[in-house]
Amino acid sequence: MPVLPASKSSRWFVLGAASVVLTTLLLWLVRFAILGQSWTAVHAFRFFLIGLAIGAVVAVAGWLGARWLALSILIGNLLGLLLMVLFSHDRNGWEDLAGLLVYLELLAIGLSAGIVVELARLLMKRRGR
Repeated sequence: MPVLPASKSSRWFVLGAASVVLTTLLLWLVRFAILGQSWTAVHAFRFFLIGLAIGAVVAVAGWLGARWLALSILIGNLLGLLLMVLFSHDRNGWEDLAGLLVYLELLAIGLSAGIVVELARLLMKRRGR
């Protein structure tokens, strides 16, 4: 896959850092701009920690060679964030919760799909020997 860096490449940490920044900014956008909540450092820091955790998992998985896992987490994260933006526009409380649940579901689907693909690759590699 020419788009993703090779395993053990330092570019994975650049990709992880970009994921942290993008995730954090989009979470801040939803909370503080779209939902119109007042800026609080506590919530902003918590959203940063969520972005940091996701970026760290992507970077470490890719660096260790689980490139499909990293890619599927990135895709699930991005799709989840975009749909959370779409679902969080009405601001009556339920849309906030629905947006968060959609985000978490798509992130979990991305993680699960990546694990399945990596296990299938491992089984195919072992059967080929």
